[in-house]
Order: sequence, then structure tokens, then C-alpha cells
Amino acid sequence: MSYKIVIPVHNEAKNVSKLIDRFSRRHLSSIIMVDDGSTDKTSEIIKEKYPEVEVLRHKINLGKGKSLETGTLKAIKEKTDIIIFMDGDLQHKPEDINRFLRAFKKDKDLDILFGARKIGRTMRLIAFIGNKILTIIINIFFRYFLNDTQCGFRAIRSRAFNKIRWTSPGYSAETEMIINAAKHKLKYKEIPIDTIYLDYYKGTYIFDGLVIMTKILLWKLLK
Repeated sequence: MSYKIVIPVHNEAKNVSKLIDRFSRRHLSSIIMVDDGSTDKTSEIIKEKYPEVEVLRHKINLGKGKSLETGTLKAIKEKTDIIIFMDGDLQHKPEDINRFLRAFKKDKDLDILFGARKIGRTMRLIAFIGNKILTIIINIFFRYFLNDTQCGFRAIRSRAFNKIRWTSPGYSAETEMIINAAKHKLKYKEIPIDTIYLDYYKGTYIFDGLVIMTKILLWKLLK
């Protein structure tokens, strides 16, 4: 069972080495880093220090959704079975990748697997509230019952991509992915993951949350 790990990054020159060093050596050749128009030396550092890691680069910042799409299309072109999505800001633990792979190996019918963050004291209150609101709305509107709809650590089978394919260029791509999966009744599971919340956390902000909520309402009406 082949796999690729798609990681969008933007201006992570200070942290990208810390991120890649967390991976075991056997995973490095499976990583696709998508540099979303960084203005620092993110791509150069990866290419120089980690030649096994594949780097794709956007000339300008196109957004997380576009970065996920770029990496996914490259993985599919390479005839990959499983595509794993991770954030590039040190939040997610590479140690969980093996758990994702085992879940797909155990259940051949599984289409999409979601990480569900363990909510701890380090998660910002506004992020906790926003995540819960969005999750409840999605559960009610689309009957796809998840505990954490905004976690970026997830994985799909390549065969499911055309059914979940998103058009949103930004953070709402991950929500659109869920809605499309619900529409096509794809088989899904959740697994709990540890998350490291950092002072410079660059996840979904209030404005992004409002955009996502607006799009959820539109998708409910149009899809």
C-alpha cells in the first residue's frame, strides 16, 4: 500500500527543519511539501537538507486549499494509494501516521479518515468554541457525524478524490471535503490524535471561521 504525505507550508523557514526531523527516515521519501509562495527560504532549506523530500512551489500565495490540491494531484499522478494531509506548523505528530496507515490496511472499504484533536487546556478558547459550532452545524446539516471537523490531519484513498474534490482555495477546503464526502456517502472514521498548540498558532482565525460558516450555508442550499 503506497502513500504520500502532503504538507502545505508558508514562510516556515524557522520551523521546517524541526518538522521534518520528527519523521522517521522511512517516511521522508513519501513527503510532498507544497510551498505556498513563501517569501523566506522555506523551499531552499528543504531542498538542501532533505533531498529525499519532494518540494512543489507556488509562485504566489494561493491558499491552503490550493496547496492541498497541488500535492494531491501530484500524489495521484504517482499512482499513490493513500494520501495523508498534515499541517506544516508543528501542530501534528508524525508518529500518528502509522495509525492512519493501519486503519486503511485493516478496512479496505474505508474512504476517508479524520484526526480528532484531544481538547486540552492549551487550545485557545475562541478556537474551541468556533470548532464546536462548525462541527455541530455540519453534523446537523449533512448527517456526517464527527467530533472535530476542523482538524487538518486526515487521509483519503486516492480513488475517493474525485468525489471529495474541493474548489475552495483557503481553509474552507477542509470543510468542503467533508461535505462532499457526506454527499457521496463515503465511508469514514475518526481517530484521536495529540495536537501541539504553539504561541504562534496559525490555524483558522475568526474571519476564516465566518467565511467557512457562510460557505456551509451556501453548500447546504446548493449541493
